[in-house]
Amino acid sequence: MYIAFSGVSSSGKNTIMNELVKRRDNFKVLERSSGTTRQPRESDKIFDTYVYMSEEEFKKGIQEGKFFEYELVHGNYYGTILSQLERAKEAKDIFYIRDIDVKGAVNLKKFFGDSQLFTIFLDAPDDVLRKRLKERGDSEEDIEKRLSRSVLERSFKDGYDLIIENIDMEKTIRTIFDFVDSRTQK
Repeated sequence: MYIAFSGVSSSGKNTIMNELVKRRDNFKVLERSSGTTRQPRESDKIFDTYVYMSEEEFKKGIQEGKFFEYELVHGNYYGTILSQLERAKEAKDIFYIRDIDVKGAVNLKKFFGDSQLFTIFLDAPDDVLRKRLKERGDSEEDIEKRLSRSVLERSFKDGYDLIIENIDMEKTIRTIFDFVDSRTQK
């Protein structure tokens, strides 16, 4: 099983995923499942999800068919590593979780099908997002770039299985667990 998290920048995707993994043994992050050309952040130490590479290495991976999907976002390439997705597709009692761009989530539905994939979109009001981005240390230019992309990201949210306005972490966690439990206990 695979749970794909998407949402606007600073909606709390990594924070929520971290809490899910802490609270349930069968929730795991699909390690080293994405490649990126961006520099590591302090928060990336929580999960070992990215393979950091140069733009040249990333483009070579594209040519070699190593990515299921990829996207240029905020000036950096991000891509989902195909071999790791295939590993998650074979899992039966584990929920692999990962954040993915909204366009990538659409493609994942084709790969996994509805029975093996849950998609969750996290959102928050722009003033909350701006505050979180400032606290994270983003520059004003980066904040504006990320907030402007939220229009595109939000345009995809109706295609998700679950949409949550992530203001209260405990409520968000409870909503996700209730949703997954209701879908898997049929």
